[in-house]
Amino acid sequence: MRVELLCTGDELVTGLITDTNSTYLEGRLFDLGVKVERVTVVGDVRPDITGALLEASARADVVIVSGGLGPTADDFTLECAAAAAGVPLEEDARVLGWIEEQYASRGMAINPGALRMARIPTGAEPVRNPQGSAPLVIQKLGRARLFFLPGVPREYRALVDGEVLPRVRGWLASEPHRIFRAFRLLRTVRLPESVLNQQVMPLAPSHPRVVFGFRTHAPENHLKLMAEAPTQAEADAALAAAEAACRVVLGTHVYGADANEYAPALLALLSRAGHTLAVAESCTGGLIAQDLTAVPGASQVFLGGAVVYSEKMKSAWVGVPPDVLEKHSAVSRQTALAMAEGVRTACGTTFGLSVTGYAGPGGGTPEDPVGTVYCALAGPGFESRCERVSLAGDRDRVRLFAASHVLEMLRLHLLAAPVSP
Repeated sequence: MRVELLCTGDELVTGLITDTNSTYLEGRLFDLGVKVERVTVVGDVRPDITGALLEASARADVVIVSGGLGPTADDFTLECAAAAAGVPLEEDARVLGWIEEQYASRGMAINPGALRMARIPTGAEPVRNPQGSAPLVIQKLGRARLFFLPGVPREYRALVDGEVLPRVRGWLASEPHRIFRAFRLLRTVRLPESVLNQQVMPLAPSHPRVVFGFRTHAPENHLKLMAEAPTQAEADAALAAAEAACRVVLGTHVYGADANEYAPALLALLSRAGHTLAVAESCTGGLIAQDLTAVPGASQVFLGGAVVYSEKMKSAWVGVPPDVLEKHSAVSRQTALAMAEGVRTACGTTFGLSVTGYAGPGGGTPEDPVGTVYCALAGPGFESRCERVSLAGDRDRVRLFAASHVLEMLRLHLLAAPVSP
């Protein structure tokens, strides 16, 4: 099955917004064994959209189109779809009813612009949008099936998961001479992409049925494994063998697989051991707390934190002694240790973490230039420890990698700690 994506909208080609829909769909299709062949981005120009639809439908079995289905004057993707198919637009009574229900549920009078969303190409199939007003529209164009989805990510994802992917899955199951595939995404930290490649590619000749791929998702690097075989059992076995070999080589750099993200994985480690955590942040400005509290149920483990940006607040909120700040400065090993120990004491947690550094672009000293960060860990049964790291890049990158580094200090400690009886 050949699948292409077409994204429409001036906001995409002018850089006003980033296309996150395609990334999401590519990952979901890859899980089904489908690799997207091409992604095309087109501005709000009728001939360009019409031409792109005709070209994609001539190449692909499935074309998934996003954007241009709303109530405004520049929402004319379905007009282009009708032109490409050589059919008129017509008002669909079902879609009109859905739109009227949407507006009534919000206590709003329907406006004339909204009625545009009820006009679809003759012969196309509308599907109700559970998150918004513009429907999913399915149309045949030549041999291709076209799916037209609204570009709003929340609506797009709901329709992809609820309507598009089940149909694609059904078509795949009915394909003759199907090649079966199995997938794994191994997520690593503290391992540059070039080093990841160097460590795992020597394994590739021993696993001829598995394709090795790589993806950078800062501060992580991911290894993609895709096995292909005549049967699902053979594909699963080939994948399992390659994954096991890669895990041996990569060791603790692998923190999770597939959809298992870092913060939930770390919180799960803490939870299983009955531990709690607090953080004191300076240069990261609450980034660590934000990542942890984005996970449902984080409050069972993460009890609190403090953004102690100034020297005054380092003393007032997490108990850094003023003489430590005066003698060693706010960015120092001694201050980082005092912050970790202080927040642990203040919150009564098993562990305390801290970060202080120069994120830039200003600041720094000859001894500790911009990009220098001190990360500290305090906890029971060991002497508090601090690591000094030098991070390259702009302010956002320094903050991101500093947060990752200190959390990884904790994860590695938990993995090395003896299991309680």
